[in-house]
Amino acid sequence: MKYLEPRNDITFRCDACRHVWDSEPDDVVEDSNLSHPYRYFADCPECGDRAQQIPWQRGLFSSYVKSTGPRTLEGKAASAANLDGHPTPEEAMRTRFNALKHGAAAKQALYFPARPGQYEACKTCDIDFDYCATQVACTRRTELFMRHLIAIESNDPRVLREHHAITQANLATLMDDMLLSVISKGVLLETPAYAFDKDGGFHLAEYTDSNTGEKKKIMDAKANPLLKHIFDLMSKNNLSLSDMGMTQRVQEENEIQMGRLQQDEKQKSSLLEFQQSQAQSLDKLQEMLKNSQKELENDPILIEHKQANGDG
Repeated sequence: MKYLEPRNDITFRCDACRHVWDSEPDDVVEDSNLSHPYRYFADCPECGDRAQQIPWQRGLFSSYVKSTGPRTLEGKAASAANLDGHPTPEEAMRTRFNALKHGAAAKQALYFPARPGQYEACKTCDIDFDYCATQVACTRRTELFMRHLIAIESNDPRVLREHHAITQANLATLMDDMLLSVISKGVLLETPAYAFDKDGGFHLAEYTDSNTGEKKKIMDAKANPLLKHIFDLMSKNNLSLSDMGMTQRVQEENEIQMGRLQQDEKQKSSLLEFQQSQAQSLDKLQEMLKNSQKELENDPILIEHKQANGDG
Protein backbone atom coordinates (compact mmCIF):
# COMPACT_ATOMS: atom_id res chain seq x y z
CA MET A 1 0.00 0.00 0.00
CA LYS A 2 1.27 3.50 -0.81
CA TYR A 3 2.45 5.96 1.84
CA LEU A 4 2.63 3.43 4.68
CA GLU A 5 5.55 5.32 6.17
CA PRO A 6 5.13 8.79 7.74
CA ARG A 7 6.01 11.73 5.52
CA ASN A 8 8.42 14.55 6.32
CA ASP A 9 7.35 17.11 3.68
CA ILE A 10 4.18 18.41 5.32
CA THR A 11 2.32 21.69 4.80
CA PHE A 12 0.77 23.10 8.00
CA ARG A 13 -1.80 25.82 8.59
CA CYS A 14 -2.39 27.52 11.92
CA ASP A 15 -6.09 28.04 12.66
CA ALA A 16 -5.30 30.85 15.11
CA CYS A 17 -3.19 33.19 12.92
CA ARG A 18 -3.80 31.48 9.52
CA HIS A 19 -0.08 31.16 8.88
CA VAL A 20 0.89 28.51 6.29
CA TRP A 21 4.34 26.93 6.17
CA ASP A 22 6.20 23.77 5.10
CA SER A 23 8.27 21.81 7.60
CA GLU A 24 8.85 18.42 9.16
CA PRO A 25 6.20 17.44 11.71
CA ASP A 26 6.92 17.77 15.42
CA ASP A 27 4.48 14.99 16.22
CA VAL A 28 3.06 12.09 14.17
CA VAL A 29 -0.05 10.26 15.43
CA GLU A 30 -1.29 7.01 13.89
CA ASP A 31 -4.97 6.96 12.89
CA SER A 32 -6.35 3.74 11.41
CA ASN A 33 -9.51 5.55 10.24
CA LEU A 34 -7.56 7.42 7.56
CA SER A 35 -6.49 6.06 4.18
CA HIS A 36 -3.08 7.58 4.85
CA PRO A 37 -2.99 6.43 8.49
CA TYR A 38 -1.13 9.36 10.08
CA ARG A 39 -1.94 12.78 11.48
CA TYR A 40 0.78 15.42 11.59
CA PHE A 41 1.21 18.26 14.10
CA ALA A 42 3.68 21.12 14.52
CA ASP A 43 4.02 24.36 16.50
CA CYS A 44 3.28 27.53 14.55
CA PRO A 45 6.48 29.60 14.14
CA GLU A 46 4.40 32.81 14.24
CA CYS A 47 2.15 32.43 17.28
CA GLY A 48 3.30 29.14 18.83
CA ASP A 49 -0.14 27.44 18.70
CA ARG A 50 -0.48 23.79 17.81
CA ALA A 51 -1.28 23.37 14.10
CA GLN A 52 -2.36 20.43 11.96
CA GLN A 53 -1.64 19.42 8.40
CA ILE A 54 -3.47 21.58 5.87
CA PRO A 55 -6.69 19.81 4.75
CA TRP A 56 -6.04 19.80 1.00
CA GLN A 57 -2.74 17.94 1.47
CA ARG A 58 -4.39 15.40 3.76
CA GLY A 59 -6.97 14.73 1.05
CA LEU A 60 -4.19 14.49 -1.55
CA PHE A 61 -2.38 11.82 0.48
CA SER A 62 -5.61 9.86 0.96
CA SER A 63 -6.59 9.98 -2.71
CA TYR A 64 -3.12 8.86 -3.77
CA VAL A 65 -3.34 5.85 -1.47
CA LYS A 66 -6.76 4.87 -2.83
CA SER A 67 -5.85 5.28 -6.49
CA THR A 68 -4.78 2.08 -8.25
CA GLY A 69 -4.83 2.96 -11.94
CA PRO A 70 -5.53 0.26 -14.54
CA ARG A 71 -4.99 -3.27 -13.18
CA THR A 72 -5.56 -5.53 -16.18
CA LEU A 73 -3.21 -5.82 -19.13
CA GLU A 74 -5.94 -4.51 -21.43
CA GLY A 75 -6.50 -1.49 -19.20
CA LYS A 76 -2.80 -0.71 -19.01
CA ALA A 77 -2.47 -1.02 -22.78
CA ALA A 78 -5.47 1.27 -23.34
CA SER A 79 -4.07 3.82 -20.91
CA ALA A 80 -0.72 3.83 -22.71
CA ALA A 81 -2.43 4.12 -26.10
CA ASN A 82 -4.15 7.32 -24.99
CA LEU A 83 -0.80 9.09 -25.14
CA ASP A 84 -0.10 8.20 -28.78
CA GLY A 85 0.03 11.33 -30.92
CA HIS A 86 -0.27 13.68 -27.96
CA PRO A 87 0.33 16.43 -27.31
CA THR A 88 -0.36 17.88 -30.74
CA PRO A 89 1.11 21.28 -31.60
CA GLU A 90 -2.27 22.89 -30.86
CA GLU A 91 -2.50 21.12 -27.48
CA ALA A 92 1.04 22.16 -26.61
CA MET A 93 0.20 25.79 -27.41
CA ARG A 94 -2.95 25.62 -25.27
CA THR A 95 -1.56 23.76 -22.24
CA ARG A 96 2.03 24.96 -21.98
CA PHE A 97 1.15 27.24 -19.03
CA ASN A 98 -0.91 24.68 -17.09
CA ALA A 99 1.91 23.88 -14.69
CA LEU A 100 2.48 27.52 -13.75
CA LYS A 101 1.79 27.89 -10.02
CA HIS A 102 4.35 30.29 -8.63
CA GLY A 103 4.80 32.90 -11.38
CA ALA A 104 8.60 32.82 -11.12
CA ALA A 105 8.95 32.69 -14.92
CA ALA A 106 6.43 35.47 -15.60
CA LYS A 107 7.96 38.71 -16.85
CA GLN A 108 5.28 40.76 -15.12
CA ALA A 109 6.60 39.48 -11.76
CA LEU A 110 9.13 42.31 -12.04
CA TYR A 111 6.28 44.83 -12.01
CA PHE A 112 3.66 43.14 -9.81
CA PRO A 113 5.38 41.05 -7.14
CA ALA A 114 3.21 39.26 -4.60
CA ARG A 115 2.16 41.84 -1.99
CA PRO A 116 -1.03 40.59 -0.32
CA GLY A 117 -3.37 43.39 0.66
CA GLN A 118 -1.27 46.19 -0.87
CA TYR A 119 -2.82 46.34 -4.36
CA GLU A 120 -6.22 47.85 -5.06
CA ALA A 121 -7.35 44.53 -6.57
CA CYS A 122 -6.58 42.75 -3.28
CA LYS A 123 -9.77 44.18 -1.74
CA THR A 124 -11.93 41.90 -3.89
CA CYS A 125 -9.47 39.05 -4.44
CA ASP A 126 -10.63 35.61 -3.29
CA ILE A 127 -7.14 34.08 -3.07
CA ASP A 128 -5.85 33.37 0.42
CA PHE A 129 -3.32 36.02 1.43
CA ASP A 130 -1.08 33.48 3.15
CA TYR A 131 -0.86 31.46 -0.03
CA CYS A 132 -0.29 34.58 -2.10
CA ALA A 133 2.55 35.65 0.21
CA THR A 134 4.46 32.46 -0.67
CA GLN A 135 4.34 33.26 -4.41
CA VAL A 136 6.80 35.33 -6.42
CA ALA A 137 4.18 37.29 -8.37
CA CYS A 138 0.57 38.31 -7.83
CA THR A 139 -1.48 35.27 -8.82
CA ARG A 140 -4.37 37.18 -10.41
CA ARG A 141 -2.11 39.44 -12.44
CA THR A 142 -0.05 36.44 -13.55
CA GLU A 143 -3.21 34.77 -14.83
CA LEU A 144 -4.23 37.93 -16.72
CA PHE A 145 -0.71 38.25 -18.13
CA MET A 146 -0.82 34.67 -19.41
CA ARG A 147 -4.27 35.11 -20.96
CA HIS A 148 -3.08 38.09 -23.01
CA LEU A 149 0.15 36.33 -23.94
CA ILE A 150 -1.71 33.26 -25.23
CA ALA A 151 -4.27 35.37 -27.09
CA ILE A 152 -1.57 37.36 -28.90
CA GLU A 153 0.69 34.40 -29.69
CA SER A 154 -2.19 32.22 -30.94
CA ASN A 155 -3.94 35.15 -32.66
CA ASP A 156 -7.17 34.11 -30.97
CA PRO A 157 -9.01 36.99 -29.25
CA ARG A 158 -11.70 34.59 -27.97
CA VAL A 159 -9.40 33.79 -25.04
CA LEU A 160 -10.02 37.32 -23.72
CA ARG A 161 -13.79 37.41 -24.35
CA GLU A 162 -14.73 36.94 -20.69
CA HIS A 163 -12.17 39.52 -19.53
CA HIS A 164 -13.36 42.08 -22.07
CA ALA A 165 -17.00 41.46 -21.16
CA ILE A 166 -16.24 42.12 -17.48
CA THR A 167 -14.27 45.24 -18.39
CA GLN A 168 -17.12 46.60 -20.52
CA ALA A 169 -19.62 45.94 -17.73
CA ASN A 170 -17.40 47.78 -15.24
CA LEU A 171 -16.99 50.73 -17.63
CA ALA A 172 -20.76 50.97 -18.09
CA THR A 173 -21.25 50.93 -14.31
CA LEU A 174 -18.55 53.58 -13.84
CA MET A 175 -20.17 55.84 -16.44
CA ASP A 176 -23.56 55.44 -14.75
CA ASP A 177 -22.03 56.54 -11.44
CA MET A 178 -20.46 59.60 -13.08
CA LEU A 179 -23.74 60.52 -14.74
CA LEU A 180 -25.59 60.26 -11.42
CA SER A 181 -22.96 62.50 -9.81
CA VAL A 182 -23.32 65.12 -12.57
CA ILE A 183 -27.11 65.02 -12.33
CA SER A 184 -27.08 65.44 -8.55
CA LYS A 185 -24.39 68.17 -8.39
CA GLY A 186 -25.26 69.93 -11.64
CA VAL A 187 -23.43 70.65 -14.88
CA LEU A 188 -22.17 74.03 -13.62
CA LEU A 189 -20.14 74.16 -10.41
CA GLU A 190 -19.60 77.48 -8.61
CA THR A 191 -16.87 78.12 -6.05
CA PRO A 192 -15.96 81.38 -4.26
CA ALA A 193 -13.07 83.29 -5.84
CA TYR A 194 -10.17 84.03 -3.50
CA ALA A 195 -6.67 85.49 -3.43
CA PHE A 196 -3.62 85.75 -1.17
CA ASP A 197 -1.94 89.03 -0.29
CA LYS A 198 1.81 89.58 -0.09
CA ASP A 199 1.83 88.59 3.60
CA GLY A 200 0.11 85.30 2.84
CA GLY A 201 -3.27 86.38 4.07
CA PHE A 202 -6.32 84.71 2.58
CA HIS A 203 -9.10 86.93 1.17
CA LEU A 204 -12.37 86.09 -0.47
CA ALA A 205 -13.22 88.11 -3.57
CA GLU A 206 -16.21 90.30 -2.80
CA TYR A 207 -17.99 93.30 -4.26
CA THR A 208 -20.67 95.76 -3.02
CA ASP A 209 -24.00 95.71 -4.75
CA SER A 210 -24.76 99.28 -5.90
CA ASN A 211 -28.51 98.78 -5.51
CA THR A 212 -28.71 97.14 -2.09
CA GLY A 213 -25.30 98.01 -0.64
CA GLU A 214 -24.74 94.40 0.34
CA LYS A 215 -21.43 92.66 -0.02
CA LYS A 216 -21.59 89.66 -2.34
CA LYS A 217 -19.04 87.01 -3.12
CA ILE A 218 -17.55 86.69 -6.57
CA MET A 219 -18.08 83.12 -7.77
CA ASP A 220 -15.94 81.18 -10.20
CA ALA A 221 -18.15 79.12 -12.51
CA LYS A 222 -16.69 75.97 -14.04
CA ALA A 223 -18.17 73.09 -15.93
CA ASN A 224 -18.41 69.84 -14.01
CA PRO A 225 -15.03 68.13 -14.57
CA LEU A 226 -16.72 64.74 -14.90
CA LEU A 227 -18.31 65.83 -18.19
CA LYS A 228 -14.99 65.63 -20.04
CA HIS A 229 -14.29 62.13 -18.71
CA ILE A 230 -17.81 60.97 -19.63
CA PHE A 231 -17.46 62.26 -23.21
CA ASP A 232 -13.99 60.72 -23.55
CA LEU A 233 -15.27 57.38 -22.27
CA MET A 234 -18.25 57.45 -24.62
CA SER A 235 -16.19 58.32 -27.69
CA LYS A 236 -13.38 55.82 -27.03
CA ASN A 237 -15.75 53.03 -26.08
CA ASN A 238 -18.18 53.51 -29.03
CA LEU A 239 -20.99 54.66 -26.76
CA SER A 240 -22.17 57.63 -28.85
CA LEU A 241 -25.80 57.76 -29.98
CA SER A 242 -24.83 57.26 -33.62
CA ASP A 243 -22.74 54.20 -32.78
CA MET A 244 -25.68 52.73 -30.90
CA GLY A 245 -28.08 53.56 -33.77
CA MET A 246 -30.12 56.03 -31.71
CA THR A 247 -29.92 59.16 -33.89
CA GLN A 248 -32.61 60.17 -36.41
CA ARG A 249 -30.18 60.03 -39.32
CA VAL A 250 -28.98 56.53 -38.51
CA GLN A 251 -32.56 55.33 -38.08
CA GLU A 252 -33.56 56.80 -41.44
CA GLU A 253 -30.56 55.17 -43.11
CA ASN A 254 -31.49 51.85 -41.51
CA GLU A 255 -35.08 52.20 -42.75
CA ILE A 256 -33.88 53.01 -46.28
CA GLN A 257 -31.55 50.03 -46.20
CA MET A 258 -34.35 47.79 -44.93
CA GLY A 259 -36.60 49.12 -47.73
CA ARG A 260 -33.94 48.24 -50.28
CA LEU A 261 -33.61 44.77 -48.87
CA GLN A 262 -37.37 44.27 -48.90
CA GLN A 263 -37.58 45.60 -52.49
CA ASP A 264 -34.78 43.26 -53.55
CA GLU A 265 -36.65 40.41 -51.88
CA LYS A 266 -39.84 41.31 -53.77
CA GLN A 267 -37.94 41.44 -57.05
CA LYS A 268 -36.45 38.04 -56.34
CA SER A 269 -39.92 36.67 -55.58
CA SER A 270 -41.36 38.16 -58.81
CA LEU A 271 -38.52 36.72 -60.88
CA LEU A 272 -39.03 33.29 -59.35
CA GLU A 273 -42.76 33.39 -60.09
CA PHE A 274 -42.05 34.41 -63.70
CA GLN A 275 -39.60 31.54 -64.13
CA GLN A 276 -42.14 29.09 -62.73
CA SER A 277 -44.91 30.37 -65.08
CA GLN A 278 -42.56 30.11 -68.07
CA ALA A 279 -41.68 26.53 -67.15
CA GLN A 280 -45.38 25.63 -66.88
CA SER A 281 -46.09 27.24 -70.31
CA LEU A 282 -43.28 25.23 -71.92
CA ASP A 283 -44.65 22.02 -70.42
CA LYS A 284 -48.13 22.79 -71.81
CA LEU A 285 -46.71 23.63 -75.25
CA GLN A 286 -44.81 20.34 -75.36
CA GLU A 287 -47.97 18.46 -74.47
CA MET A 288 -49.94 20.30 -77.19
CA LEU A 289 -47.31 19.37 -79.79
CA LYS A 290 -47.58 15.70 -78.82
CA ASN A 291 -51.37 15.79 -79.11
CA SER A 292 -51.17 17.53 -82.49
CA GLN A 293 -48.78 14.86 -83.79
CA LYS A 294 -51.17 12.12 -82.72
CA GLU A 295 -54.12 13.85 -84.48
CA LEU A 296 -52.13 14.14 -87.72
CA GLU A 297 -51.23 10.46 -87.64
CA ASN A 298 -54.92 9.51 -87.23
CA ASP A 299 -56.33 11.94 -89.85
CA PRO A 300 -58.39 9.84 -92.42
CA ILE A 301 -57.67 12.14 -95.36
CA LEU A 302 -53.93 11.99 -94.71
CA ILE A 303 -54.12 8.19 -94.38
CA GLU A 304 -56.07 7.88 -97.70
CA HIS A 305 -53.54 10.16 -99.44
CA LYS A 306 -50.65 8.01 -98.27
CA GLN A 307 -52.36 4.82 -99.46
CA ALA A 308 -53.12 6.32 -102.92
CA ASN A 309 -49.50 7.30 -103.38
CA GLY A 310 -48.20 3.95 -102.18
CA ASP A 311 -46.68 5.35 -99.01
CA GLY A 312 -48.73 3.09 -96.81
